[in-house]
Amino acid sequence: MTVLPSASTDQLHGHAPQKSVIIIGGGFSGATLAYHLAAITDPAQLKITIIEPRQHLGAGLAYSTEEEAFRLNVLSDRMSIFYDDKPHFARWMEETHSLNSDPEATTANGQIYARRSLFGSYMADQIAPLLTSGQVQHLIASATGASRKSDGTYTVSTNNGTTLEADYLVIAASHPLPALPAPLRALVPSGQNHIAGLIANPYQGGALKQLIEETGTNSSVLIIGAGLTSADMVAGLSQYGHSGKITVLSRHGLRSRPNLRLKAGEPKPPRLFGDFLNPPEISATQLLRKIRTTIREAAQQTVPWQSVIDALRDQGSEIWLALPLSERQRIVRHLRTYWDAHRFRLATQTDDVLEQRSQADTLNYLSAHVTGARYTENGKGFVITYRPRGSSETIEQHFDAIIITTGPAHGDIIGQCPPLAMLHQHGLIEMDPTGLGLHTSRSEQATETMRAISKDGTITDNLFIAGPLARGTFGELMGAPEVAHYTQALAEVIRQAAQQ
Repeated sequence: MTVLPSASTDQLHGHAPQKSVIIIGGGFSGATLAYHLAAITDPAQLKITIIEPRQHLGAGLAYSTEEEAFRLNVLSDRMSIFYDDKPHFARWMEETHSLNSDPEATTANGQIYARRSLFGSYMADQIAPLLTSGQVQHLIASATGASRKSDGTYTVSTNNGTTLEADYLVIAASHPLPALPAPLRALVPSGQNHIAGLIANPYQGGALKQLIEETGTNSSVLIIGAGLTSADMVAGLSQYGHSGKITVLSRHGLRSRPNLRLKAGEPKPPRLFGDFLNPPEISATQLLRKIRTTIREAAQQTVPWQSVIDALRDQGSEIWLALPLSERQRIVRHLRTYWDAHRFRLATQTDDVLEQRSQADTLNYLSAHVTGARYTENGKGFVITYRPRGSSETIEQHFDAIIITTGPAHGDIIGQCPPLAMLHQHGLIEMDPTGLGLHTSRSEQATETMRAISKDGTITDNLFIAGPLARGTFGELMGAPEVAHYTQALAEVIRQAAQQ
């Protein structure tokens, strides 16, 4: 076992000993934090290490895919590692001529929705100079444990036998993969990683191509879950020549809404419409009423509903903070599905595929609940039992293939991530009461904000939560602009802590 110390005990040219920070997770959140932290700290005073099993930093689950049909659901001039310079990615694409090999990225009205993999390449390009200079160190491994020593520093173990020590620890891990619905778990024998015709991990490279090879282009496919990932699956299947029937099943039967389409020469409407902060609402019911009223007011001024939703997103953190915990929990229970369908919107190219399949009667959305699953008698395909929403009757239907896209398993982040499980066992972290991530502090004073709240309610001063896992405290924190803003602020918080 190799032990890497956090800092030398020697004085560096008269300065205080070097301190160190470990970031668990090198997706967009972890890489963006490291980038901003390196920009404002002296490497002689703060050592930055990211533990991430992927070869390239910044991609994570979202942007590491190689599927050409998977596109960003946000216009490319709104994606960036810099919150205050949102067109940075768009300029990078121009400078690198990245769109020459992807003419379909640009819509008829000039809007650009790049492939997700291209944004992953952009992130790798931004972080590369820091890796070359040594300002950021990337340990290609998975963190398998984390604990706090008696002196307040941390020890993190990895699957390659390396153990690191650090003065500060940042949790930037991804949300867990979708959980297999309980009725389908019997289909997967213990210890078996692959079942023909069943994709339990929609992010697995090559899964769609393999599914087509196993079941054919005319196969009947059941997709469980109706969010953006399910739309990606439809687009991906279509790209591989699939023409069979696709049924998308979810509890509400809601598909993601499209982004605004502008006609050639049509003036752009205001990007944001609506003020939800003066004054902020303090109940979920009042907030919903205000949203509906604002959408009607927008329509009267020929402003699309998307501008209202974008205003909500832009003001989301302050809106969320103003709501009492009980009202936040009500929103998560009753309104989250509707918010997700309108907030996480489809790229024009993806929406076109869904519309074409719907018109061809090869794509159907179903509001129902799966109650049972078994193999067919000949072992080719599955028989799924489901109960339509509002009905007491159940229906049996045969499908050649099943894809699970139920979304991240927010409630199991601690159970599925070994280092988090250890920190939880030691009482250092706890689930947020909304169930959206880890309990995180928020304060006007940097000395208290963005840190983990322990089981006993105290704040651990050198344990930080980065990215979407802090969503329960900070509200809207899933998109790249919000994460870039958050991590830039967190970098300053860590810098100040390291100087004390």
